[in-house]
Amino acid sequence: MHNLDQIRAAAAIKDAKDLKRSAIAKLPSLILTNGLLSAAAFADAEGGGDNKDHLKRAMQSTAKHLASSDLAPANSGDIQTLIQGLTQRDSLNLQRATAEALAYLSYLKRFSQKDA
Repeated sequence: MHNLDQIRAAAAIKDAKDLKRSAIAKLPSLILTNGLLSAAAFADAEGGGDNKDHLKRAMQSTAKHLASSDLAPANSGDIQTLIQGLTQRDSLNLQRATAEALAYLSYLKRFSQKDA
């Protein structure tokens, strides 16, 4: 049986290899400032700078992890599915998903590529 840190690290190490650390570093502050739903909507929105693709892929990875943790609907590697699923659940689930997303992002950031 694995503990939560092992589960987070195993999931993050797979997705982090092609992501820029500077993009991932923005997500926790977006989540803390605006909430998980708003940060997810921002990551999925069109436009943005050079790191927008990395930001979106980091949020997709987070959505996939939340789904595997039963905090989001199954197959919610899609950000829109994540948002819809979290809005249909109670606020306690959203709080738990937010805390788990922040914990997961710390691993994703650690395993990601350092910006050149």
